Amino acid sequence: MHIKVILFAILISIIFSRKIRLRKSNLMHIPLIQKGQRVQDAIKSTLDSDIKISFKLSSEEQEFIKNQNLLLDHLDRLQYAFQIAYIPLRNSYNAQYFGQIELGQPEQHFEVLFDTGSSYTWVASSDCHTCKKAGVKHFFDCEASNSCNYLNKKIKLQYGTGKAEAQFMIENLKIASFLIQNQTMLILDELTELKKFEGDGLAGLGFDTLSDGYPTLIDNLFTQNQIEKKEFSIYLTDEYIKQNSQSKLILGGKLDNLGDHNDQWHYCDVINNKYWAIQGDHVSFVSKDGKKRRSLKSIQPIHNNQDEKSDILFTSLFVIDSGTSLIVLYEKDHQRLVEYLKDFGIECYDSIQYQGITECDQANIDEYPNFEISLCGKLFTIPPEKYLLCSFFQCYLMIAPFDQRVSILGDLFIREYYTHFIQESPRKIGFIKTVQN
Repeated sequence: MHIKVILFAILISIIFSRKIRLRKSNLMHIPLIQKGQRVQDAIKSTLDSDIKISFKLSSEEQEFIKNQNLLLDHLDRLQYAFQIAYIPLRNSYNAQYFGQIELGQPEQHFEVLFDTGSSYTWVASSDCHTCKKAGVKHFFDCEASNSCNYLNKKIKLQYGTGKAEAQFMIENLKIASFLIQNQTMLILDELTELKKFEGDGLAGLGFDTLSDGYPTLIDNLFTQNQIEKKEFSIYLTDEYIKQNSQSKLILGGKLDNLGDHNDQWHYCDVINNKYWAIQGDHVSFVSKDGKKRRSLKSIQPIHNNQDEKSDILFTSLFVIDSGTSLIVLYEKDHQRLVEYLKDFGIECYDSIQYQGITECDQANIDEYPNFEISLCGKLFTIPPEKYLLCSFFQCYLMIAPFDQRVSILGDLFIREYYTHFIQESPRKIGFIKTVQN
């Protein structure tokens, strides 16, 4: 259902021809602490039980023991509150983000795209010749693994840009420091209509309603006691900002230091049982001084402004999809919103060279308005330097049309807003302004 806008990667590589900077992928994990003895118990355990002893502590010593016990209480709460690990993600031209997993025994290493818009996890078979053409570099050998078993079942997959044929298998999967036993996943025999894929596979972070009821990666992490809560968060950074923090997938929760301390977490209810989808109130172009606004509104918006000119959104369903590079709007909404740019003195049209991309004749980014989205009552702003890709003579709009009645907030949005996914009922998605160090 979702779009893998691989065209975006091609476009960027043409306009900004340069090598991908690979970052060092250090696996980092927050280890669990051992539950400590209380100070008093530790003292008593050093004494022979048959010996009766009495002693009196000074007020300073009593305060010290009290503080030590408070510290142990805090550490205990940390132990049972969250088990959290994160893995670094490699940024490929702001279009795709990849992290490492290991499969089998002995381990085989793969770099996969973590996708909230799908639920199956897959790697490619060495017999998949079309996978090589798509860009896959590393292939899984089930026969070389002592823990791999085929299920004698096949499946066909349809992605936004790409089709696949695969067979089911069960294998042990290691992610960060977590080892998942007997993960049901796919091994691809064919992959077509997909170009410039920079990874070796895909790890689905969606719901089991999209995996025929088979437990997903997150499901198994939880049921096998690897994480304490069915939660994860995605922090993406900009390839073009120097000295930035590394993008990362956080399993088991969120890290508050990745959000702007001037902002607050805002949570939306998930309103769909298949996708990470939430309610959208309106999308707008807004002048930087805030005086001019052109909006498309939901029929029953939670957040409502009196606009100079507005229309009704055809769809208010917004899917948060880390497997999509851009922001994608239902084509009828996209068409009308692009027309609104004329009110700001900007002419845009479908690019002849790049199918599905909107080209604008104004090359000065400063002349463009902010792009604004309201999600379940809160405004989220994306400045033009983030939703545009400009060359010397044109700017390309990184807000693309889609032929299905749904809108998608992909990596472009997640880079601006650190995103927290809560899978336990009631399902929610939280956002906070990203800190770009």
